[in-house]
Amino acid sequence: MQQASATRHVHASPDQVWSIVSDVTTVARYHPSVKTADLLTPSPTGIGAARRCNFYDGTDVREEVVEVEEGSRVKLALSEFSLPMKSIEAEFRIAPTGDGHADVTFTVYYQVKYGPLGQLMGATVVKKQLSAMTARVVAGLDHHLKTGELVDKDFVEQAA
Repeated sequence: MQQASATRHVHASPDQVWSIVSDVTTVARYHPSVKTADLLTPSPTGIGAARRCNFYDGTDVREEVVEVEEGSRVKLALSEFSLPMKSIEAEFRIAPTGDGHADVTFTVYYQVKYGPLGQLMGATVVKKQLSAMTARVVAGLDHHLKTGELVDKDFVEQAA
């Protein structure tokens, strides 16, 4: 699988970050491309928790929690998407820092369809797009945690 990721020092405690990223219903608060998220399972947390992310562009995807390390890592498998991918997974990792805040890494693991051509596209165009998206997601998460404001499609990170 190929991957794209972004890491950011966020201005919140690891517990605050965990409470947001481990709950599948909160993604629209910080993900700039997600308009709404529908809970598909009885519980919004833990292995098996699932959501449908509805994007501003009219597409959607099903996401299900497949791995959890309580307080530090959550991984979701994506399905029912319209992208030319064989598989996609997304993972948040949270690491405490000495200042009471956290470093958050958001990684997307993906496998593009279409054999060698897909591999080449995955290593170039797709990686560039997903790298930009992962950076926007962790910036949106940091903004939401700092301000409580909801992030939407018009989110632009403010210079420090």
